[in-house]
Amino acid sequence: MILCLALLLLACAVLPPAAAAPAPAFSEKDFKGISRCQFAAHGFVLSPQAELAISDSVQKLLDRHQAVFGFRTRPDFRLRMRIFGRFEDYRDATLNYYWTNAAERKAFQGRLSSVAGYYTSLTREIVTWQQQVPGSLGTTLLHEASHAIMDAHYEDVPLWLLEGSAEYFAFALHPPGEMNQILLRHRWTVLNQWLKEDDLLPLRRLLDADDIEFKQLDPEKAYAMSWSLFQLLMSSDPNRRAMLALLHERQSPSQTSLESSDQMRRLYPGGLRRLENDWHAWIRNGAGMTNPPSIRFIKPKD
Repeated sequence: MILCLALLLLACAVLPPAAAAPAPAFSEKDFKGISRCQFAAHGFVLSPQAELAISDSVQKLLDRHQAVFGFRTRPDFRLRMRIFGRFEDYRDATLNYYWTNAAERKAFQGRLSSVAGYYTSLTREIVTWQQQVPGSLGTTLLHEASHAIMDAHYEDVPLWLLEGSAEYFAFALHPPGEMNQILLRHRWTVLNQWLKEDDLLPLRRLLDADDIEFKQLDPEKAYAMSWSLFQLLMSSDPNRRAMLALLHERQSPSQTSLESSDQMRRLYPGGLRRLENDWHAWIRNGAGMTNPPSIRFIKPKD
């Protein structure tokens, strides 16, 4: 089972496979709706207006993914969202049903208060709760919806690309509110600070991290770096072509052992060293902009 966890604005974590799930505490019959988005609300009522607003945003999110990655949406693709009214119910469901390995559950329990939601490929659903910060539920749902979209259409997506794209798209659909703008600019500031202090994670380590290795990285750095790197690759047609070539190569069963760093050395114009130099310049420039590029969707050219 893969759990992609949204740690508020800062990060997501991809957790290792868990043991087989116990007898279901929940059912597919919990989900209501005949559109692409289906909802299971526990302990509160999700209004028809809220469902419509979420569904409209998810369709825009799906359209953006198609525009960038060039896939055709699977006809059977549905996005299922299980939303709890109380954090306590969300916590209990996560620890007692979705998270079944006792030792890992105990280690994870202390972090759950900062985990806004997650997507699990075991049941192909997003699990979250109402949230306390206004607007954060929508951002969480969009981040996790990005994971669901990628999981449905690709077999192998490196973690930096999975998390970087999810962060990017979650804040690109609508002009972010004042709080999100402050947080996004703060992210550029800390990225630039790490760059100046030579404290960024080695690019090769980020690119090649598998599920377990990615979990062991400093989460704030890993997700901020993935976020800004994806933005750089979205910023021009040659960069985007290199990213798409990397992704498409990994879908072949014979290419399961590819390292992202080796791919970028071949595919990125100028190689891996040039990518690192361009990325550092991107961080410096983004930190100095009044409206950094994270705040708008950069539509790729055909």
